[in-house]
Amino acid sequence: MDFKSWILDISSNEWLIFIKRLSANDTGATNSHQVGVYFPNTVLARVFPSIDRKDVKNPDTYFKALVESDDVAEQTLRVIYYNNRFSENKKGGRNEKRVTRWKDGVDYMPLQDPEKTGSIAIFAFNNKPNSDSEYMRAWVCRDFEEESFLESQLGEISSQESFFDQGDVVFGAFPLQKETKSEKYPEEWNEKFPSGLDIIQFLHSNNFHTGLDPDKRILKRREHEFNLFKLVENHHVLPLIQAGFNDVEEFIKLSNSITNRRKSRSGRSLELHLENIFREQGLFSFGTQCKTEGNKKPDFLFPNCASYHDNSFSTDNLRMLAVKTTVKDRWRQILNEARRLEKSYLFTLQQGVSENQFSEMVVEGVQLVVPLELHKSYPEKIRGNLLSLNDFIEDTKSIYD
Repeated sequence: MDFKSWILDISSNEWLIFIKRLSANDTGATNSHQVGVYFPNTVLARVFPSIDRKDVKNPDTYFKALVESDDVAEQTLRVIYYNNRFSENKKGGRNEKRVTRWKDGVDYMPLQDPEKTGSIAIFAFNNKPNSDSEYMRAWVCRDFEEESFLESQLGEISSQESFFDQGDVVFGAFPLQKETKSEKYPEEWNEKFPSGLDIIQFLHSNNFHTGLDPDKRILKRREHEFNLFKLVENHHVLPLIQAGFNDVEEFIKLSNSITNRRKSRSGRSLELHLENIFREQGLFSFGTQCKTEGNKKPDFLFPNCASYHDNSFSTDNLRMLAVKTTVKDRWRQILNEARRLEKSYLFTLQQGVSENQFSEMVVEGVQLVVPLELHKSYPEKIRGNLLSLNDFIEDTKSIYD
């Protein structure tokens, strides 16, 4: 079955869908003692309600599983609730639900392949309200084309975001986020939908999260921006859905409008947040979307576009920063964006890469810049070679002070 047909097959209320990007901890790239894909407690509690109890120590159950993207043979997996914090009243005890036995009885498991770190994984559990799921179907996106198709339906899927709901909701024409916190925003947004830039500038001009260091600030603002977007989207779209449609064409028009708006919001969101944080931290010497060789457009050039095109300007004082929420299969796109420079800086929110992927980046002169809080999600051998956002800013400022 091809990927699009597989998605169509699980797009009904018969399936509970969980979608995430695989972290280095998920795939085993960090050699963590916790082996296997992480699922939030709330997800496993809904899929396997029988284990969601605290009166019995470590309740568990078993289910069948098939990873169809790689033709992995059917397995029996175990889901267990480590709950001795409650069942034994153990201070500092565990309160965690896990799925285990991923490698049992199979020669290859893509969900435990470090080279799949950063890939999008889709898990479909057969939906049995108030009863445990008996079967799981999974797909690990195999290439950029499959990921692009999925994100064209759902919007950007970063390492910090996940989806969980019935298949007909997740893959429906209007997969709106149901749980949004009430928050004040400009009244005019109720009349005209704000652009992604409008939301980002609202957070910046009102000094949201400025008390945090740059590494925490970028993560918090991204989360805040997305929550505001969902809140405004619900305000605009829910009444239209509830009113119904006169014909299919009207339905499709609204569906396309929603999808295009989500793409537009996520397009340059991360770069715009970084622009604001650079200035807030006193780094003003940069150019954005400058044209370089072959009409390439790196996200940031330091100190500016003109200096890059001035052959008398020392390359020691030039820097290029590319920005990508995820880097798997995408990091090579930046290699020729600034040919004058032997080293390229790449900012990402991806939670880990494999040691092999990182070695390839080093050979190609790519230096990863990652928010400090995400460093722990990278293999231990790699962490010392990562730059935090604050380190990048301060080091870059020192060149031009």
